[in-house]
Amino acid sequence: MQSELSSLEAVYLIWLTGAGCDGCTMSVLGASEPGLEDLVLGNVPDAPRVILVHPALAMESGDAFRASLEKAADGTLGPFVLVLEGAVADESKAGLGSFSRLGDATDGSALTTAGWLDRLAPKAEAVIAIGSCATWGGVPAADGNVIGAKGLEDYVGREFSSRGGLPVINVPGCAPTGEGFIETLIYVFLHLAQLVPLDLDEERRPRWLYNHETYPLPPRVEYPPAVGFDLSNRPVIKCPVPVTGWTRTFGGCARVGGCCIGCTERDFVDQYLALARPDPAF
Repeated sequence: MQSELSSLEAVYLIWLTGAGCDGCTMSVLGASEPGLEDLVLGNVPDAPRVILVHPALAMESGDAFRASLEKAADGTLGPFVLVLEGAVADESKAGLGSFSRLGDATDGSALTTAGWLDRLAPKAEAVIAIGSCATWGGVPAADGNVIGAKGLEDYVGREFSSRGGLPVINVPGCAPTGEGFIETLIYVFLHLAQLVPLDLDEERRPRWLYNHETYPLPPRVEYPPAVGFDLSNRPVIKCPVPVTGWTRTFGGCARVGGCCIGCTERDFVDQYLALARPDPAF
């Protein structure tokens, strides 16, 4: 069935936040050519104008802000694309409190990020996880965490399908490039309008963004085997930053002499962060 996005001039972009640092929002705000403002102003050819519903960027607050979420959950606001930034916490571990909340119900109970996901995800034309916290759990899900944090796909299930027939679309990174996310969002719009295919890899990442193999050691540095690094068995890390830069072609760990910590990969904190630590041999 053809998506409603093919016939409408505007689409709502509903942005939720879980356990994270808002770095993905900052990355997207730094994107250009096109930037988020180009989508909001309707300046991107063939893409609908975006009406942004973001907890930090919205002009509305309190009940006025929550009204948009309630309408989307009730099916009276749309079509919309849902974006999650930050990991999903296990609220059953919060005792009498909550870990991530966005408003209060009429009975005074907390409206949590997980609760909003339960209501909004099935109604969304597409669901996108931005950043490693939302995709794989990231830093909040590191070994020993007490909040039971997990990525969006783990929360809704691998078999999840949006109203537009898409799985959870993962755009990992700590943070991912802002341009990469905007590019992904445009492709999602064009795909839902049946104008272009949406090519995702086995991790359901945009294949064209995550096909560059990244060297997991600082540039211009070769560690001899005696130090403990077996370069023949180095992990395969795929990241667009060494090619595109962090934002507006500037920055990025591997572009400024730093070490790639594998932040686009699953369980990067536990699996890859050791590459960035000083070697005890020195």
